[in-house]
Amino acid sequence: MEISAFYETKTAHFGVVSTDWLSQAQSAISIPTLSFPIPIQPFSVIDEFNTWRNQPHLAEAVAAIRALAAVIRSSQATTMMQLEIELKKASDSLKSWDTTSISLTAGCDLFMRYVTRTSALEYEDFNSAKSRLIERAEKFGEISYKARKVIAMLSQDFIFDGCTILVHGFSRVVLEVLKLAAQNKKLFRVFCTEGRPDRTGLRLSNELAKLDVPVKIVIDSAVAYSMDEVDMVFVGADGVVESGGIINMMGTYQTALVAKSMNKPVYVAAESYKFARLYPLDQKDLAPALRPVDFGVPIPSKVEVECSARDYTPPQYLTLLFTDLGVLTPSVVSDELIQLYL
Repeated sequence: MEISAFYETKTAHFGVVSTDWLSQAQSAISIPTLSFPIPIQPFSVIDEFNTWRNQPHLAEAVAAIRALAAVIRSSQATTMMQLEIELKKASDSLKSWDTTSISLTAGCDLFMRYVTRTSALEYEDFNSAKSRLIERAEKFGEISYKARKVIAMLSQDFIFDGCTILVHGFSRVVLEVLKLAAQNKKLFRVFCTEGRPDRTGLRLSNELAKLDVPVKIVIDSAVAYSMDEVDMVFVGADGVVESGGIINMMGTYQTALVAKSMNKPVYVAAESYKFARLYPLDQKDLAPALRPVDFGVPIPSKVEVECSARDYTPPQYLTLLFTDLGVLTPSVVSDELIQLYL
């Protein structure tokens, strides 16, 4: 089974300088050495992407956007055609790094559309055209980086004192929403689903506890049992599709179904670089994204295990989407997608 890189745990790498290495370096100072030209390492968009991706608070799609901006800065191209071909190859390399990541693909596609769409470039000399591209690339990177804070501000009017919020899975933008509400001295409590099999809800509950937000962990099968105590549901999204529905962590669909049946609003917090040109008709239309499932006991080889990491929630089960483009109803998403990809 090939596991989706999008759902693998990221491991921090630390470089260690030993005392033996230092002593060897110091003793080598007195030894005359021959000077050789230092070879210039060719630019690698994947290496640049990994450098940005290792920053813990930076989204994968934003890391890709930063890496593509670096491609323009380091390019040795002498014509716009060469530069656009180079950008296209870099974008394709990033998208193939993990073909299951919807936000990565959408972020690369939106970068290409945003940065290269201007007829004025055809009438400028190449150097000024390249400078214009770099400016647009940096601007797009900054807009994407600040998206979470914009979304957090837009959502504050919907969180009221005394409310109970159910959250499914770990979303950095949802955490930003709740963090700002706590900083604004709003009084609320949060129910975190456990988020099996990787238990992302435990991570979110730990972060909320640090903010002194009252939090309760709810096992995934107890969502319906707990829903009558809930005032609203907040979820993130791996991708927002053309129908206005979302693709997100497995269990989002059933949570939204329960909330809808009990007249509880379901709010989605998602950055605009997650808007994807996809139109799934049902769960089987999604490209497979798999993750390992550990039941704690051996499973017979004849028993099939569902390892899908995400599901599709249709728009009729969602109330509002909080994005850096504004607060949207699901029906407006297709219009916004057209504007983004024009």
